[in-house]
Formats: sequence, structure tokens, C-alpha cells
Amino acid sequence: MTKRPVYTTTKFIADILSFTENQEALSRQMEETSIDWDQVVVIGSKHLMLPALYCRLKAKKLIALIPEDLSVYLKEISHINRGRNEVLLTEAREISEIFKKENIDHVFIKGIALIAGHSFKDPAERMLTDIDVLVAENQLQNAFDLLTKYGYTETVTGIIERINHRHLPRQVSPQKFGAIELHSEILRHEHRHLIVNEQVLKNKRIVNGICIPSIEDAIKISILAFQINDKAQRYVYFAFKPIYDCLAINLTNKPVVIENLSGQKHSQSFLAIASVFFKEMTPIKSSNYSKLLRHYFTLSLRYPILRKVVYSITNILVNIYVRLNLLLYNKSYRRHLLKNKIGLKFIK
Repeated sequence: MTKRPVYTTTKFIADILSFTENQEALSRQMEETSIDWDQVVVIGSKHLMLPALYCRLKAKKLIALIPEDLSVYLKEISHINRGRNEVLLTEAREISEIFKKENIDHVFIKGIALIAGHSFKDPAERMLTDIDVLVAENQLQNAFDLLTKYGYTETVTGIIERINHRHLPRQVSPQKFGAIELHSEILRHEHRHLIVNEQVLKNKRIVNGICIPSIEDAIKISILAFQINDKAQRYVYFAFKPIYDCLAINLTNKPVVIENLSGQKHSQSFLAIASVFFKEMTPIKSSNYSKLLRHYFTLSLRYPILRKVVYSITNILVNIYVRLNLLLYNKSYRRHLLKNKIGLKFIK
């Protein structure tokens, strides 16, 4: 089979994930053209979207048109992920009860909140990593201590002590499935004003005993956490996961929310890039900056060497800037550098 351009396969995946009525067009494409299913699996796996692909193919009644062995594989992955998410949801309810008893002001965010809020028809659609919880800043340490008391005794930390880090070390229990991240802020410190944590806590909803963000806050969290925390804005890339989150929350039928998002640089850029494959996510207005990013993104998909060169140059410049800042302002980084890179083992 001739390998198809990445752009073509990415567009095909986007069409499967889309909630637009495109079953007939997809059916014709799958019957009349050669699909590089290996590439579909590679890209889908990279984006953590294989269960979602299976669920959307099933919803669009297109499962019969994919190779039988792939259908079995995707069905099994979806089954495993569904079971995993059900366990994580049970653990989230347990944590919620612990916090409620101690009057800890909290709200679950990101993937676990979307599943708890029934954003997906099938909980298998969303792959999760951690259970993320936003906690009122003045109760953060108390919440951490409570989880430690209830068995989350192991922590995962980096070698460098972060200044103004948005969450405490990840907490793990040997008896539990999911790791917990307690957040005092949702976004990186310098961008924290874009999502007011107190407002997210105030606007929260309670669904089946679990506190989750309002619809608009959930959308903003999905978009801005990706653009800022995951550095998508800096490196001009996209991921299916936050886009699919927004589609599942029904963003495309919320014109007021889209208008608000279109007025902010990061979310406007997200919508502009998403609209390359999902026309329904086109921002209401676009600045020259977001148009430039969209144009570059499209070119980088068609000419991967361009992306590699620009990414490498950007990464080098950013790393130099970050390392200099750490060296000048972060004591734990200097200590780590002296002990492990230079070899001064006596440094305490």
C-alpha cells in the first residue's frame, strides 16, 4: 500500500470524529479509495484517540467498512478504556466524598470532569491520565494531607523545585488506579488571569455527587490548558483530544461562547487551527496573528521538514531562555546542576 500524506490521513480521522452529518461521504470514501489504516492507527494512537475513533465509526455505522482485525483491536482497546474510566470515576466519587466531609472547596477538571458530566455518549471515548482537581488555594495543603491520610502516600516529583507551580506533586495510592493532581491554578502562573480559579469554583455544577465546571469553564479549560500548559500556542500544533472535548461539550452550537473565545488570542488561535479540519470551529473573527498561525500550520502539515526546522530553532531559543532563568532565579536548579552535572557531591 502506498503511504498517504499525513495531511490526508489526518483529515480522514477528523471527518470520522466530526459530529457533522457526513456518513454518506465517509462511506463512499472508505469504499472507493485506499485507506492507509496503519497510518490511521499510528496517528490515532499518538493523539490518544483510538477509542474515540472506534466509538464514532460505530455511531456512524461504518464499522463494517474497516478491516476486521482492526475492528477487533479497536473494540478491545475501547473495552479496556471503558473499564478503566469507570474505575477512575468511582475513585473520583470517593475523593469527592472525602473533601465534602471536610468542607474542602473543590472542582474536578479536565477529562475526569467531562466523563462525570456525561459529555460523551460512551465513557470509553476519552482516554485519561490523572484525576485533576482544582482546590481553593487556602485549602490546598489540607486537601493534600487528607489524601495522604486516605492512602495516597506516594508522590511523584521532579528533580527541580518549581516556583509558582500550578499543582502539588502527583499523589499515588498503591491500592488505587488513578494518580491525583491537586491544582491551586489551572494555567501556568504568568497566564493564570485567563481563568479565574475562584470563579470556576463558584460556577461549579454537581453531577452524581461530583463537582465539575460549568460548560463554558470546561471549554475554556480544555482550550487554554492545551494552548498554554502544553505549549501548543508556542509551537503551533494541534491535538485531536482538546478539539474532540469541545465537540463533545457541544461548543459548535454555542455561538456566544465561540464569540467570547474568538476575542482572546490563545483561544482564537486554537479555533483557527482546529478549523483547518473542523470548519464548524471557525472563529467568528480572526486577527492577522491567528491567520498567520493557521497558514503556517497548514504548510507544516504538507511540508513536514518546515515544521522540524522551525520547531528545532524555537526549541533551542526557548531552552536557552528557560535555562538562564532557572540558573538565575531557581536555587534548587543550581543545586542540582552543581551536584549532578559538575560533580560537587558535597553540596547540601
